[in-house]
Amino acid sequence: MKSDNCCRLCGRALLREVMTIDNAPRNVQRLLRATELAADRAVHLVVCSCAACGFVQIRPSLEDEYYDDYMMVATHSVQMQEFQATQAREFVEGLGLVGKRVAEIGCGDGSYLDHLKAAGAAVSGVEPSRRTREIALRRGHMVEGGYVTSGRRLEGGPFDGFVTRQVLEHVPDIHDFLTGIHENLAPGGVGLVEVPSLEKAIEDGRFYDFFADHVNYFSWKTLRMALEMNGFDVLSLTQSMFDEYDVAVVRRADTAQLAGIQRAVGSLGTELKAFIDSYRAQGKKVAVWGAGGKGLSILASAGIRDLDLLVDSDPNKLGLFTPVSHLRVEAPSALVGASIDAVVISAMAYRREVERTLREELGFCGVVATLGHRLQLALPGEGAK
Repeated sequence: MKSDNCCRLCGRALLREVMTIDNAPRNVQRLLRATELAADRAVHLVVCSCAACGFVQIRPSLEDEYYDDYMMVATHSVQMQEFQATQAREFVEGLGLVGKRVAEIGCGDGSYLDHLKAAGAAVSGVEPSRRTREIALRRGHMVEGGYVTSGRRLEGGPFDGFVTRQVLEHVPDIHDFLTGIHENLAPGGVGLVEVPSLEKAIEDGRFYDFFADHVNYFSWKTLRMALEMNGFDVLSLTQSMFDEYDVAVVRRADTAQLAGIQRAVGSLGTELKAFIDSYRAQGKKVAVWGAGGKGLSILASAGIRDLDLLVDSDPNKLGLFTPVSHLRVEAPSALVGASIDAVVISAMAYRREVERTLREELGFCGVVATLGHRLQLALPGEGAK
């Protein structure tokens, strides 16, 4: 975690004091017994904003074990219950989570798990507070203790969906928390993240929305930033409950494409080399058209060093040699009279122009192959489309 002098979101040391509050409660979720009054002390809150990204934060002042015995509101008004039931139903039904595994991170007493379950999801929760976790367990839910962090595997995962409501504003290490959620999601997993609205606090001049229990204050901009920085695509951002809450619906970002590219490093190079070797075995010749970045990369990674001919239409490249493969670059006119049987086009963006030049200007009648995710062949005599 970054220093208290650094932005908790972007990490820059550009925090600026924007507001102070004297005589603030040490925490606002715990009323005192008569025997505790003498020891009670107010705290001085300093609210800072990051000059780089605009994130608003205060320095944590609560003890590390505070949330182990935290007691959030265990009962809600009829209005809140109706709001949560509707929100849970729209989330589950709207994102295809009926019958799917959904985890609530920071599930409190399990009341929202009731709504998710009623909407058709298979639910479980995580809750650090022993007191509220026991209530959720008595309601019949499977609930783990502790905190979600990177590297922790949750029971019942990976999950198809998650919910975390009124939690992210309490978390000192935003990135570790969101990474931990991301790691416990199945590919394509979706989520709902709800936080108090900074826009509402600013609009109404509500200094009383800032207190020691909340160390992070999110606007739409910084909430989106936090989620996208930690592997989520934001599907929607809205305000709800009379604009009191900012709500983001997210999807785990798909990074599988990069794995496919990694596989292509071997497969395409192998395919190109096999293509050239098959022609060589028949006593035929192969040329490559394109000494640009893509062509140089594929020739090098495929280990091709004895190509019959490498051509490029850029006069500035002629007579020079490629890195790694050390092939001399010739003009396209060198194809004429060279008895080339196949040409591989590595300049994919110009393939139509190159094919026309080969067929119409140079009269090439052999096989033309274009590099993509694999070799694509044009039959002899086939013009560019």
